[in-house]
Amino acid sequence: MTAPVGTGPRLGADFAELPAGFALNVGTDDCFDQVRPQVARDATQVLRLAEQALRRAEGLGQEPEAVRALLVAGMAHDALGQAERDEVFAQALQRAEALADPILLVRAANSQIVSDIYHGRYADALARGQAMLGVAHVLQRNDLLGRLLHNLGTALSLIGEFELAISMHDERLRLITGDDAELRTQRARTINNMAMAWLGLARAQTDAATPGIRHRALRRARTQAEAACSQLLEGENLSMRMSALDTVVAVLLESGEIEAAGHWVERVEQASPEALVHGTELWGSFALAQSRVDLARPESDSGLLLQRLRAIEALPGTKFRSGEMHAMLTLCLANALARVDAYQEALSYHRRWLQFEARTQSLLAREHAMAVHHTLDSLRGETEEFITHDLRNPLGAAMVQMESLATDTWPAERRDGLAAARAAVQRVLDTADHYLTIVRTRHLRRSELAFIDLAELVDDVGERLAPPAQAKVRLEREAEWGLVVRGDRICLLMALTRLLRNALRHAPAGTPVVWRLAVQGPFAVLTVTNDGPGLGLPMRRRLLAHADGPGSRHGRGLTMIARVAQLHDALIEVGDQPTRITLRFPLAEPDGPGGA
Repeated sequence: MTAPVGTGPRLGADFAELPAGFALNVGTDDCFDQVRPQVARDATQVLRLAEQALRRAEGLGQEPEAVRALLVAGMAHDALGQAERDEVFAQALQRAEALADPILLVRAANSQIVSDIYHGRYADALARGQAMLGVAHVLQRNDLLGRLLHNLGTALSLIGEFELAISMHDERLRLITGDDAELRTQRARTINNMAMAWLGLARAQTDAATPGIRHRALRRARTQAEAACSQLLEGENLSMRMSALDTVVAVLLESGEIEAAGHWVERVEQASPEALVHGTELWGSFALAQSRVDLARPESDSGLLLQRLRAIEALPGTKFRSGEMHAMLTLCLANALARVDAYQEALSYHRRWLQFEARTQSLLAREHAMAVHHTLDSLRGETEEFITHDLRNPLGAAMVQMESLATDTWPAERRDGLAAARAAVQRVLDTADHYLTIVRTRHLRRSELAFIDLAELVDDVGERLAPPAQAKVRLEREAEWGLVVRGDRICLLMALTRLLRNALRHAPAGTPVVWRLAVQGPFAVLTVTNDGPGLGLPMRRRLLAHADGPGSRHGRGLTMIARVAQLHDALIEVGDQPTRITLRFPLAEPDGPGGA
């Protein structure tokens, strides 16, 4: 929704009154708790007032108020089942990110997660929720954290990660303190969600070797489902009451407790006589649960059962025409039609149910794979951050300090100890560089490569590694300037550093190492030459085949160089007498992406 900028008088601090005297104040973060019950009573009126508040806020340049108004409007669209909700939530998140207000950011992210879950984007929901968890913990706002945990638990259940979902709901339950009506409803809702996750875990135990796990999961599911339904019988939230009935019926039927399921249907019917008006969505939810129990009873009236299911199918709205409720209704109709010998129509409904199940399983498999990818990506980022900032930077500083020490007057034993310490630190730095480069080359896309002045990079590496004048090995440098390639600066810097360091390390005393960059046709050709012992056959294979595998530190260094060369489409040549390694990088094309 893109609301026009509004004009007109301002009512107090962004106040708009409901007919019952309720005032919508989007000037404070409390507006969400205040408006939630009003949305349940009259979402259309709340939507109108939220749009008015949005226009006023935009007219006055009040961006936080505008974001809150968008979120309230999204809540109203959601209650009304309107597709505009998704656009409103996306806009609210975009504007909250620009504001960098952590509270609004978590609220907007939570709303976007709800939209992601509704549209089956479970992996996106999980990635967004995991990114916000740390922020919510730091804010110490149990309300924000609780909703985030609820959404994460829902998404995890939907992709089959039931044990993780249970842990999320359990943590959410511990955050709910107090005993007012709203908190009791939240507590019952969370317990119901845990019951659903336990039921999912029980159904996932298809292996005959795990009957104990299935039995325990069903027992936990029943205990929690009955507790949630019992609590909601005393509250006013009829929609949640029907949701809890659906869960307890599913758990008991899965356990073979048909009469117990029928008992709960009767209890809910007795507690909700005025709410179960024929033709309403609430009645449809109740009638579907009742029909599931009747289908499990051979003696139930098949004609009345089919008539009831037809009435549910004819209800207006989308609740029974999409998603899980539609799938359950379709399966129930297939079974009820088979009971009255209408096999052709039953087969048609059963085919529709199978198609839904196939699409759902395909979606869940894809989303589960994406969720795993997001998680591994996140772990990789955290590991890179640790190695770069917490490990490599302090060790690099320690190396600089050790190299700056004046050791001329030190005894030989002490100098040897320092040399050993420097070598140990260098080995750790080399291992860190190897890991970072290998991981980066595995995950970097060609589209992320940028134009790089290779001569500048080569000169920088040579400058940093050039031995002092009194060293036993000297470095001869020569570079042709203006050679541009497409590449990743970090990967190239690490690979070239390793290449030159290896050459300096293995060069005999009193000999030069030549570090040269020149142009040859469509290539920038980098050559490093020394009079060292040369590369044996295993080393050559590792370098030329871009291979992974165990080996010495020298071998790991060659693997890293090979991977970087492969990423940049560089050709590798190895020569002996003297030892020479040549990398041929395709020059970047002036009017295109470059690279051979």
